[in-house]
Amino acid sequence: MASAVIRDGLKSFADVDIDESGTFKYILIKLTDRRSNSSKFIVRGYSWASYHADILDRLTGSFETACLNVECVGGGRIRRSENEILVYGYSTGFGRADHTITVERLRKAFPNQTISYSNDGY
Repeated sequence: MASAVIRDGLKSFADVDIDESGTFKYILIKLTDRRSNSSKFIVRGYSWASYHADILDRLTGSFETACLNVECVGGGRIRRSENEILVYGYSTGFGRADHTITVERLRKAFPNQTISYSNDGY
């Protein structure tokens, strides 16, 4: 398993992993492969996270095992219902993520949902 993660690098990690419903914190992470220098943005958001940094802390080890550099480029909140996702706000610790990148990733992952963003709110 670990050798497959190391071999596949960026491909080992889905672009989006968020909770199925509710309002929760999210972070936008830039992963860069140390060998090829290629990179991609991924979105992670979970209701269990009291702080945005909790998400990064829990996930960093698996990224580093795959020979990836990890950079949290910001955060915010996601409100998700059955047919709609709203991205908004910012992270006190990491600053506001570029919600346009987040929405782009979410639209690819959830093409049948209405997805929007706002820079308002906390």
